[in-house]
Amino acid sequence: MAFWNRLKGKGEARTFVTFDDIGGTPTYAGVSVTQDTSVNLPAVYRCVSLNAEVVSSLPIDFLVKRGGNRIAYEEPLWYRHPNDEQDFAQFLGQIQASLELDGNAFILKAVTASGRLDSLYVLAPSAVIVERSKATGEIVYRVQKTNNQVGVFGANEVLHIPAFTLPGALRGLSPIACARQTIGTGFAAEQYGAMYFGSGATLSGIIKVPFPMKQEDSERLQENFKRRHGGVSKSHAIGVLAGGADWVPMSVNPEESQFLQTRRFTDVQIANLFGIPADYVTETEGAKGYVSGIYVRQFQWLTTGINPRLSRLERAFSSLLPGNAYMHFNRNAFLQMDPGERTSFYTAGLRDRWLTPNEVRAFEDMNPLPEGDELLESVQYFWESQEQPEADLSFEGSDQ
Repeated sequence: MAFWNRLKGKGEARTFVTFDDIGGTPTYAGVSVTQDTSVNLPAVYRCVSLNAEVVSSLPIDFLVKRGGNRIAYEEPLWYRHPNDEQDFAQFLGQIQASLELDGNAFILKAVTASGRLDSLYVLAPSAVIVERSKATGEIVYRVQKTNNQVGVFGANEVLHIPAFTLPGALRGLSPIACARQTIGTGFAAEQYGAMYFGSGATLSGIIKVPFPMKQEDSERLQENFKRRHGGVSKSHAIGVLAGGADWVPMSVNPEESQFLQTRRFTDVQIANLFGIPADYVTETEGAKGYVSGIYVRQFQWLTTGINPRLSRLERAFSSLLPGNAYMHFNRNAFLQMDPGERTSFYTAGLRDRWLTPNEVRAFEDMNPLPEGDELLESVQYFWESQEQPEADLSFEGSDQ
């Protein structure tokens, strides 16, 4: 673990300095957007946490293909105990959060003196610089440490998982950097709404009088009216104004309340950016653009959002396994049908002999049956497989 000690230093904590690779340049909305501040926007926090938690909560299998069959493979040590500070779900959640915010995940591989992979540590993406060595042409990773020194690691020491990457680029694109203007608009709308309601500058109404009044007289009239008609208990009381005074209610300017529609539109755009159904993030007036039905909607989300993320992680972690062993997420745990749909699915599988009773029970998280690993004999299959006697087509009284 000499290279890991190089990164830690003597008695140094396992933390890293993070610096903002996006920059603090304000957006057109006048708001600065960084990876650290973007999660303060509820829509961004919801999308990042939802993708990270869904991915990290799915069951994982380790398999190997032999003779066309999938056989269970022993769980690697880094899966049972990735490092001294996290279990694999927490570890995987940090990786996915890095991908959602930065478009890259960097995992430092700690090995023993014999070369066996011992632990995995997630690095802060903003503390890692990816470049190609001018001397060898190989990719190297420069990691800024807490003591303002830089550790240099080779491609075999860091597992780099990039998201969407442009041709020729060494890093994946940061979704936050690509959507800075949209996120900045969301921040601006949120700040405007807070100031709009918090400042109390909008009047509920005014008392109009046909003659000029002194300052003290107007303040006395205002306090008297507020004392008699202010508060919830007096909201429907009958008021009387004398001396030609008139009450003029003030309505909210539609242009001033436009921030509500702006926030909703921004939330939808952010949900699309992270591949999440918009109605999981904001109120979308019937979830336009998304089909109804829990299973169908989940399947669509799996196809366009979750599955690419799972496939990316499967390829990365399978590279840490020997031979043709691989890691596989159980996507069936994500697709949960309603009871009627599950019944039809299981019935068809048992009838057509591509599901066993124990496989059905495994889907339902039930214990197996002693003889449940055998395919059921379909009644239709049974009778079709039997030799049927030839039909007697002769008729009584016939000459033939």
